[in-house]
Amino acid sequence: MKKFLVLTLFLFLLSFSGHACDGGCTMGGSYLGILPQFHKNFAGVRYTTRSYTIHTTHTHLHEGMPMTHDDVMDEVYTTAEAWGRFVPFKKVQVLAFVPYAFNEERTARGTTRYAGLGDITLLVNYALFNTGDSTKNLFKHSLQLGGGVKLPTGTHSLHRSEEAYTASLQPGSGSTDYLLNGIYTLRYGKMGLSNDFTYRINSQNSDGYKFGNRLSGSGNLFYWYNLENVLTLLPSAGLYYEHAQADEYARNHDAQAGDAFFANLGLNVYVKKVVLGATLQLPLSHAQGHHASKANKRTMANLSYLF
Repeated sequence: MKKFLVLTLFLFLLSFSGHACDGGCTMGGSYLGILPQFHKNFAGVRYTTRSYTIHTTHTHLHEGMPMTHDDVMDEVYTTAEAWGRFVPFKKVQVLAFVPYAFNEERTARGTTRYAGLGDITLLVNYALFNTGDSTKNLFKHSLQLGGGVKLPTGTHSLHRSEEAYTASLQPGSGSTDYLLNGIYTLRYGKMGLSNDFTYRINSQNSDGYKFGNRLSGSGNLFYWYNLENVLTLLPSAGLYYEHAQADEYARNHDAQAGDAFFANLGLNVYVKKVVLGATLQLPLSHAQGHHASKANKRTMANLSYLF
């Protein structure tokens, strides 16, 4: 069985390859991680960080001779988010995400900060099948499919001294976007494999800016470990992939399309009805060269209550 799960994860890895985007695009794909127990409601908070280092080369004339110099800019995205799940019916789940963003743009000239309410997201998933409660099957699996909407509740079109803020760093996109997602989980005994994907279809906002559509997916091996029926540990490891199409402004490409590929390391701790979790994502590939943006490590911590 262990060989089967390792092989499945290896095939998942082979299905993706890519590099970070050029021109400083920030993909910001959705990562759900391994969610708490399927049949229970939960409410909680989570804290995420991600950043990009952007190298830009400029050429200018000095006394008639071409001169070049490099600029380095860091874009840092930090989000504190209230999230939860409600199960109104046995096969239906409703998920809600309410983020508050603290973003920064760091250059040699100083740091510019962007903070405010982000875009609220609502998802509805339906379980096509779920054999998690079956006592007959050695292999237990479930498949959920669904979709949702990202509402334009976040702050956007911020201005400072008549200079527009960078679109990708603003707390909100200003557009109503639509999501499709799926979650497939396979379990054998205490081991399991969780796969998920999310595709976000973005629309143009009132300023004429359209973020490119986003695709993200992950595969994670996990293991249940019970400690005297008081504490349950769920370590996980896997892969995460995201792809962003080019952003558009006034029908012109504002940033290039790109891909990112990360390794996931996670741990969930269950203490009765309380769940503590942490995830570290390490970049596995990035592009280098003119106007290249490099994805750095990402972190996520969450606290949830099951009811």
